[in-house]
Amino acid sequence: MAETPTLIPNLNEIMNEYIQPEEEMAQGTQRDEAAPEVPEVSTIPQEKTDKGKEVAVEEEENEFISEEASANMQKYYADKGFVGERGFVNPISPFKEMIEKRGWGVFCKHKKPGYAAVVREFYANLVGRKDNSVFVRGVWVPYGAEAINEAYGLAGQKHGSKFKKLIESPNLEKMAKKLTDGKVNLNQGKKGARVINRGDLTEEAKVWFYFLASVLVPTKHVCTVREQEAIILYAILKGFKINIGAVIESSIMRYHDGNRRGLIPHPTTVTLLCLKAGVKGTWGEEEEVPKTSPLVLTGVIKGPRNLKKRGVITITEPEEEGAKRKQQEEALGIAETEEENQENQQGEDHFDFTAG
Repeated sequence: MAETPTLIPNLNEIMNEYIQPEEEMAQGTQRDEAAPEVPEVSTIPQEKTDKGKEVAVEEEENEFISEEASANMQKYYADKGFVGERGFVNPISPFKEMIEKRGWGVFCKHKKPGYAAVVREFYANLVGRKDNSVFVRGVWVPYGAEAINEAYGLAGQKHGSKFKKLIESPNLEKMAKKLTDGKVNLNQGKKGARVINRGDLTEEAKVWFYFLASVLVPTKHVCTVREQEAIILYAILKGFKINIGAVIESSIMRYHDGNRRGLIPHPTTVTLLCLKAGVKGTWGEEEEVPKTSPLVLTGVIKGPRNLKKRGVITITEPEEEGAKRKQQEEALGIAETEEENQENQQGEDHFDFTAG
């Protein structure tokens, strides 16, 4: 008989042990292995029998919600890599003040990368989602904006009026002026879309761009800033209220509803949602998503003009991780072709995070 998998006890332990940086975890105490109560049958969706009676669906014995979900695993996710989520370690000014003001302490902290199998199962089963919940290993896992915000201690967040207005009527030239300190050097991207060169960003904007490109609008293409990325980047620097959960939920669904040829986004967030919901697993033994380096900042940033005089910023470049990942993908035979890469850029003007 197979050994009973370990259950994660509660959200507090998840936050205390899973979210803190790995160097802190090495010094921490071993987690309590006590298991929470198994969800009652009433929490399992019901279906009609031939006689019209409702019976509990025997989902706890199944890995996937349907044959289509199982097929999706093999077709889209089984050998797929991830866009690792990167956070800050000991952020300096002005990032520290911005994080504290927004209450993003947990959200912005560098975290463990997540568990590969449970993340892939989550995405494969999205085809059978119900009421913003997805079936994972016998448990219905909420993944909507409210659940994501709650997981990061941001319950009750909504988009502010200024951010909503920005979404409805974005002005890329105006945003570029703020993000580049007046350079406003727009270039022509794929499919004719205008983009901002990453190299033209101010140092502060560049750091936030690296962050949102792994956590909010995941992409491994960080040479240019597209409009949907510029909207969030501009909103962060201007202090607009952003519903983080709505942005991430939209990103998850955009990936699922798209061609799904790119790397899997949000592995850390998905893992947290699954752990919070009580998904079973042999945690500590399951394969982890490949580690990503944190955003390590040193010095004092006062602005782009006096940066060299006042301090130095050190960013662990994501291109290094991207090169290693590409080598791994090529070795596995799953690397994107240039044609697939271009297809992944389609629909970039349809990034919908207005639900918040």
